[in-house]
Amino acid sequence: MSAEPKIKDLSPSNKVLHAKMLSGLEGRVSEEDVNSFVKKVTSVGAPAISAKASVIQALIYGNVTCDPKDKPWKFDESIWGIGAAGGSSIGVMYTAYESWDPFFTNTRAFHVQGIASGGGILQITWFDGKGIPIGQFNGAMAGAGGIEGGGKASWKRK
Repeated sequence: MSAEPKIKDLSPSNKVLHAKMLSGLEGRVSEEDVNSFVKKVTSVGAPAISAKASVIQALIYGNVTCDPKDKPWKFDESIWGIGAAGGSSIGVMYTAYESWDPFFTNTRAFHVQGIASGGGILQITWFDGKGIPIGQFNGAMAGAGGIEGGGKASWKRK
């Protein structure tokens, strides 16, 4: 990946992002479920949408937000995990569903991690009630490499 990621560099099928997703979710989500998610996102998923996200975390607690463009939903949740990072990110959201509405209403948990590649990538992965990945945000963020966490989650109407 170049210093400034391009849209295709932010796809969950990007080899670096896919590998980091696998390692970040190891022990919590099976490799089969991760690979199935990536396949759905790149073949039958609803069209990707642009979004902005922010994160701030100090030691074990923080906050993450995501605001998808032209959608009546917002994400604003506490993070429990390890790290120290803060900043804003502009990127792309993907879902395994054929439309966005089920994604927003079925989200029950999330995992956020920083990836020290391509100048820094913030990755947020959302899950349904069974722990299956259903959506992901990937966006450029300087200094994103020092964070990992997650928790219960839901989207709220703006």
